[in-house]
Amino acid sequence: MSKYSGIIAIIAPVLLIGYFIIYMLQGYYVYLKIKKDPVYIKAKIDSYVPGRPDDMGKVDITITYSFTVDKKVYTKEKQSLNINTLDLIKDQVAKEVPIVYYRKDPNYSKIDVYDESLRN
Repeated sequence: MSKYSGIIAIIAPVLLIGYFIIYMLQGYYVYLKIKKDPVYIKAKIDSYVPGRPDDMGKVDITITYSFTVDKKVYTKEKQSLNINTLDLIKDQVAKEVPIVYYRKDPNYSKIDVYDESLRN
């Protein structure tokens, strides 16, 4: 067993680092796709789950939103958004949130955090 301990000790961290790199590259791939040909629209919040507020009065919420493109509904789940605690009243189900998506494939979408309506 001790003969394989060194190999196991090396493979586990390498696999963990490899998983992290792949996860980061997937996010960057979505960013590049959207950047090529962006479309800015408003999406409806289907559900949201608020997290715990921090000392600065900010809270992370996890939302599910949906939007319609060419009579087809696209839904994106478990998207994180950081807002002020006082804005929890504004972010309710059926309210609108600004998003940006890739014109050729609306499956590539994300919350437009740079939109003026989200800035306080």
